[in-house]
Amino acid sequence: MLRKLITEPLVHFLLLGLGLFLLYQLVAPASAVDRKIVVSDATVAMLAQRYESVWMRPPTPDELRALIDTHIREEILYREGVALGLDRNDPVIQRRVLQKLDVLTEESSSLSAPTDAELDAYLQANAERYALPPTLSFEQVLFDPIRHGAKLEADFNAALTQLNAGTDPATVGDSTLLPARAVSMPLDQVARDYGDDFAAALENLPVGSWQGPVRSGFGVHIVRIESKSAGEAPTLAAVRAAVERDWENARRIEGREAYYQGLLKDYEIRIEADLSAAALPQNSAVANTSQVRQ
Repeated sequence: MLRKLITEPLVHFLLLGLGLFLLYQLVAPASAVDRKIVVSDATVAMLAQRYESVWMRPPTPDELRALIDTHIREEILYREGVALGLDRNDPVIQRRVLQKLDVLTEESSSLSAPTDAELDAYLQANAERYALPPTLSFEQVLFDPIRHGAKLEADFNAALTQLNAGTDPATVGDSTLLPARAVSMPLDQVARDYGDDFAAALENLPVGSWQGPVRSGFGVHIVRIESKSAGEAPTLAAVRAAVERDWENARRIEGREAYYQGLLKDYEIRIEADLSAAALPQNSAVANTSQVRQ
């Protein structure tokens, strides 16, 4: 009977399967899961700070213990999940890992403060971004189309003639909460307060005479430009904070891209799908054949 079992192919198959299972149990768990969890002072401080940022108070001793228990539970379940391969092909986990790696690469490229020469060079290369807008000083008189109705054009033209003849503007037009006069008002603020069309019209008006009609969301205006000053490039001292912030951001982006390009050189990229070359972006790692090793 024993001899017959030994020679039975099915028994051989079962023994082989059992051996493979035991081998996996001996090798895979030990190499896949680190079963040592250390809750350090830094970990506890992080948990307490996170709690306080949400609840606006530090945790009680019982609450802190519960936070630690939750942390341990999550760490155990996370490690077991990774050991089972549950992190693979998961877009949410992939995005989170990418975000953390981006932070690491960005921070590694921003260790030193920029010099004045670097900031000034960045300012010159991006002068339009920091250029001060033109400023205008002007007076305005408003006419409400609803109030004047069919008489709007006649009333408007009569007022325009009176103003150019020297009539006090306070005696002409409709009452409004809008300021009668603006002094050295940046053009972007004019656009914000009166609308883009109004600001664009004022840019083209001559200085010194009453002109109109100039339309805004408030009605129809007669406007006299008192003075104009062209936009100008600021000094580094005037916009240093903004330039330094943008320089740092640009440096992070460059560092992140340099890190990726360095990694890309060590990878072999194989595209086995049937893709049209015309559909690929020109800066794609796939389209750039100098970076693709088949």
